[in-house]
Amino acid sequence: MRQIVLATALAFGALAALSVARPTADRDVYERVAGAALARGGAYEFLETLTDSIGPRLTGSDGSRAAADLLLKTLSTAGLENVHAEEYPLLSRWRRGTATARVVSPTERTVLVQSFGWSPGTRGPVDADLIDAGSVVSDSGKVADASGKIVIADFPGDRKEPGYVTRARTSRSLAAAGARALLIPSEKRDRLLDIGCFGNYPQAALPMLSVAREDALFLRRLLARGPVRLSLAMENSIDTAPSAERNVIAEWRGTSLRDRVILVGGHFDSWDTATGANDDGSGIAAAVEIARILQSLGIRGRRTIRFAFFSGEEQAILGSRAYVDAHLAELDRIDAVVIMDEGAGVPRGFRLHGRTDLEVPLRRILRPLAPFDATGLSQDASFDQDHAYFLVAGVPALTLWVHPGEYDTHHHAITDTIDKIDRRTLAIDTAVMATAALALADADSIGRRLTETERTELLRRTGLVESVMALNEPIRIATRR
Repeated sequence: MRQIVLATALAFGALAALSVARPTADRDVYERVAGAALARGGAYEFLETLTDSIGPRLTGSDGSRAAADLLLKTLSTAGLENVHAEEYPLLSRWRRGTATARVVSPTERTVLVQSFGWSPGTRGPVDADLIDAGSVVSDSGKVADASGKIVIADFPGDRKEPGYVTRARTSRSLAAAGARALLIPSEKRDRLLDIGCFGNYPQAALPMLSVAREDALFLRRLLARGPVRLSLAMENSIDTAPSAERNVIAEWRGTSLRDRVILVGGHFDSWDTATGANDDGSGIAAAVEIARILQSLGIRGRRTIRFAFFSGEEQAILGSRAYVDAHLAELDRIDAVVIMDEGAGVPRGFRLHGRTDLEVPLRRILRPLAPFDATGLSQDASFDQDHAYFLVAGVPALTLWVHPGEYDTHHHAITDTIDKIDRRTLAIDTAVMATAALALADADSIGRRLTETERTELLRRTGLVESVMALNEPIRIATRR
């Protein structure tokens, strides 16, 4: 409720405040763009089509292809320029099957589980003793006595590395030790499950399942009293036949600096158990609406604004990585990348991911966001959005920073549906992203691309080296076979 009240207050006050934010010529442009974002409601309408008409958009699926087709049609119809798709290869496609688990000793009870993405199946029922590895962090040793066992473990992350990095490394270690499966307690309430798979693509090392938090507590109470034996079965399929995915690209060409680029985007893939309304349907809808607003108003920045709609983010940031690899020769011309992928929350500003050199110019450039109370700049660094490989390449990379609200509750859960989206907040996010994109497109200077030495130091200083390795290692292993 607090988020909705704050969003409403921002929507009423932002347009009036824009009148004192910038000189007259710029002020008129920002008022028109922000006013269109707040009044038209186009982002929410597109999100309804994306989630209700297409639904889940798992990478490599028919839903993902339909979403790419929808984007191509929508952007072309709107009059955007250079609208096209760019293919890249997939090492595997994954389909979810049934997953069941039950305690067979010392009592009998079904426990609620769901497969993690890109996990293999069990190839029939697995009956094994359960052992508890507790909370596994960066400096934890190998899990003892895992051979032939089902292991339950938490991966909370620590200052050295996020939990998905520890989880990926531990899963490979457990598989090598002969463990039968890995159960990971969900951190969500009300028996909601989590199905993220960073570090699994193109195939997890062993069967991995999310177990409801309440059921995990039950299992651990049993273990505290004595041995526990489980029976579980999972029927996933992984197809390694040659296949491809697509990114969708469109442009709104600039004027005096049309060879320079501001890239705006997010990812259109989602998980298969819900419709990905917040992760990242909201970011995609905002980008589509920004493109339509600029075209309909005939407003162009000095730089070209390139809209990038990536696929494969949920597996290992595949689409944006493929884009960076395919466009290495032109990265010097991309002056900034702006990604929205924290959901439709009340905006706070932007994350700079350790690029302290960008703070001074961006505080000046992003002043038009003051009416939205969205001028905050955070140096917190992450590697789990589509800015990541641009950051590795030294390109200035920003991600929209929002108040989280209930985002984490529904993130990667069956409840990530459009009824969780407040349309006013999404409209404000759209206005903020549009204003930021225009301000960056018109800026005299933003920041420079880092040298290779500086990039290495940035990853070391921000603790992102382990994240890069966690995503790359299973791909390296698969392509080496």
